Amino acid sequence: MIMGMSFGRGVLFHDRNVLACAEVRDGVIHLWAEKITIRTIGKLWYRIFFSFPWYYQLFHLMLAGYVVATFVNPAWEIVSPLWVAVYIGGFHFVFPRMMKKFHGAEHKVFSYHGKKSLTALNEIARADIVNDGCSTNLVVWFFTGFVLSAIFFPLEYSIACGVIGLLTGMFGDRVLRKYCGFIYRLSGFFQKYFTTKEPDRIHLETAIRSYILFEHIREVDRKQAA
Repeated sequence: MIMGMSFGRGVLFHDRNVLACAEVRDGVIHLWAEKITIRTIGKLWYRIFFSFPWYYQLFHLMLAGYVVATFVNPAWEIVSPLWVAVYIGGFHFVFPRMMKKFHGAEHKVFSYHGKKSLTALNEIARADIVNDGCSTNLVVWFFTGFVLSAIFFPLEYSIACGVIGLLTGMFGDRVLRKYCGFIYRLSGFFQKYFTTKEPDRIHLETAIRSYILFEHIREVDRKQAA
């Protein structure tokens, strides 16, 4: 199964064995691919965290500092630090602008059913920006559980219900799509208007190059295995 992920400088595609990434640095697209290891996962998350604009990083540092401070001395608590967990759960809705464009490019590559190539860039640009398998689905499931329970329960229990909703969406996806179509239509709405933006050429080319590299590495592995 091929999965994609976007960050502030690029797009990556991966399966259980290999990860391929294309990222933009100083206006130039750089490519790299590796077998998935602990080192690769660390390299990935390093890029994700440090691709955010400085004001996002400052805000996140302040949030982390506040959580630590309230743990050290509960008297310093102004609002429950558990709201930080709600913020993390809803981070899809506040992606930086550039990340939303790379996210949109990733979705369009998935939506285009022809051969992914730079010559098909214009056709890929016209593909649907909504992706049925987007993680926004899980975010919507989290907030479905959270919002419905927040009416009746304290914050910590509402978050727990949100996590249960997320896990339900993760493991019950096939069944839920039959009976809870509204949730997935809501996710599609959020994808189209909140978690993605129409990509420019640089974002599309980055996503396409990442996918081509992933397919190439996977094909090399298949030949070697044969």
